[in-house]
Amino acid sequence: MAGPPIMSLVLQSVANHGSPYSIQDAFLSFGKGIHDAQNQIPIRLFSEGCAIAGGKTNCSLACQQASLVFEDTATLHNCLQYPTIASALSRGTVATESVNLAASYGIYAGDADASSTIKETIQQCLTEYCDSTPGCAKSRTSDGDADVPASVCAGQLCYDHTNICEGVYAPVIDDIAGVGIYTSYWMQNGIALVAFALLRLFDFWICHVTLALFGCVSGFGKARAKAESARQLSLRYRLPNLISALFEFQKAQCFFMMAVQVAAIIIVRGGGFESKNLQQLSNSYSAITLVAICGYLPIVFTLLNLHGAGKNSWYILTLSTITVAISGGTAFNTQKFDPNPNDMASLRNIAGSWVSCGNKNPTTFCLSPRTVDPFGYSGGALHIFIFCIIILCFLTIDKARTSRLLAVARDKVQTYRSLRTASSKSSKGRSLTQLTALSRVSTIAVQYTNLGDKRMRALSNILYGSVWIVFLFLYCRWIYLLSTWINTSSGVIGPSNWSFGQIVGITAWVPSLIQYIYLETRGMVAWFEQHVAGNHQIVEYNDGDPTP
Repeated sequence: MAGPPIMSLVLQSVANHGSPYSIQDAFLSFGKGIHDAQNQIPIRLFSEGCAIAGGKTNCSLACQQASLVFEDTATLHNCLQYPTIASALSRGTVATESVNLAASYGIYAGDADASSTIKETIQQCLTEYCDSTPGCAKSRTSDGDADVPASVCAGQLCYDHTNICEGVYAPVIDDIAGVGIYTSYWMQNGIALVAFALLRLFDFWICHVTLALFGCVSGFGKARAKAESARQLSLRYRLPNLISALFEFQKAQCFFMMAVQVAAIIIVRGGGFESKNLQQLSNSYSAITLVAICGYLPIVFTLLNLHGAGKNSWYILTLSTITVAISGGTAFNTQKFDPNPNDMASLRNIAGSWVSCGNKNPTTFCLSPRTVDPFGYSGGALHIFIFCIIILCFLTIDKARTSRLLAVARDKVQTYRSLRTASSKSSKGRSLTQLTALSRVSTIAVQYTNLGDKRMRALSNILYGSVWIVFLFLYCRWIYLLSTWINTSSGVIGPSNWSFGQIVGITAWVPSLIQYIYLETRGMVAWFEQHVAGNHQIVEYNDGDPTP
């Protein structure tokens, strides 16, 4: 049965079809070509397609060579549209201004033999691939849930086995999300969360936990004494040991994530993924975006923990800020899947074992739409980054407020106030006015930096508690993003060969863990005695004792 008549087919030459353009896009565009023509929607022809020797464009020749048809999706797209355009030219139903355009692509009227050969060339490749690939579901019908149905038709012209992209194996490259690196990311975030729980336990919960455990058994009086003893033990030993190890863990996080993010930016901008198909390349981009979250969520979370414990040095704050900035740059560079030309060229050169496909792999340019867009509005990566930046700014301002430089400034303010009093009897009106204005500004600064009353402390506790809750929510969001991405991506975490990068990644956190174990077993003094020169001495003293 003939298809509906085409009144006037309009063609359009597209200089840049956009990147990426997948094989699914090509088949879907072929399937709706007749419908578009009936509605005066131009059929696009890609100028990058149908390239032959000498830099010329000739679809009549290129589309009869399977090695050229499946070399890139621009040529495949043009070849799929070729029979429809040639048939319309024979019937005289092509718009006058489009006839010359078709000729510039080597498409002419009455080219029935070429159309038949092109259709056979494409179909033989699809059939051979499906016959030799268990994952190609040949029995799928158009009512399946595949990106492309098993059969796609345009009028009387149909192609079978067009759902060849179903189940394409596309694992992320090992050094981005292999088993070892993937485990390393979980270890990093797990250590940060466990450290947070232990800090709360040693600093506050230990007293209440001890009261709850011994209150009913030993009586409230004895339980209270044990709780106070446990609290003192935690404050003297457990908490300092944990804070010291957490400081080292923060440094390890920063240096490791900086190296990972810089490497990611270099490979994204310069190419070099060595992907086997477009889907694998897309999965790698998504993985890098999710990994970028590990460069600011646990970093700022741990930094806030150290700040609450009084370890808010300029060194660790600066190191953390640099790491967050680089990680944010990585996330922004990969938020849109726009492959590097070098990676696309590498894909075009991938060989296959299917003779009917011209020894090309027809699934090289398979690409399913992103089910999870980590950096999109629904993804949450952007929200996490903005929140981390806000907290980082707060920590920087608070550090500046309590720094030694500000303490010196406060001393100078007190000096200026004394000068104001001494100068109030002076007859030099101009100097008195200047000192009075300076004193007013400095008085405000002193009042601002000395807001330490009970109400401000209560408000500070409420704010800290709210921030912890938001951080825990963001961690849940990150876990959801990661699990959803893995469940909806085809073979995203593949078998690992434990490359050098994976071994380094999984051992990056071992020194911090070893340090914490050493501190708990040998003590703080024994640890730091190994890190000072012979003419220095480590001395331990309790709070309230005179400084040695």
